[in-house]
Amino acid sequence: MKEKAILIITHGNFGKELLKSAELIMGDQKDVVALGLNLGDDVESLRMDVEKIVKDNQKANKETIILVDLFGGSPSNSALSVSKQYDVKILTGVNLPMLIEMLSSRDNYDTEDLIEISYKSSVDGIKKLGYKISKKEENN
Repeated sequence: MKEKAILIITHGNFGKELLKSAELIMGDQKDVVALGLNLGDDVESLRMDVEKIVKDNQKANKETIILVDLFGGSPSNSALSVSKQYDVKILTGVNLPMLIEMLSSRDNYDTEDLIEISYKSSVDGIKKLGYKISKKEENN
């Protein structure tokens, strides 16, 4: 099983801060890079940065999984553009549960299973809090 490198691409500094939060919880992580697209940044420069990272990972015999914040946004489109030339996997809607799952499980699963598990963790990590507890839930 190949090693997996993770590339986070988001609008603004969201991805960089998300990685900092994950490392606060889990400690320093290897083979993870976060890129952000800020107001006034050149989208083509972002795409070239993504391509360089993916190419470097490929040379190091590592798979690249790209996590983006929003499907259809410039970070997502940059990842999709690079995916036409390189074998990468892209997952949208990155959040902290997804990233923590991916970081903690990437050495234990093949890429497809890792993506499924991380996707499930991202959805399961979303809860509605502050609602009245039903009598049934109270008794459990």
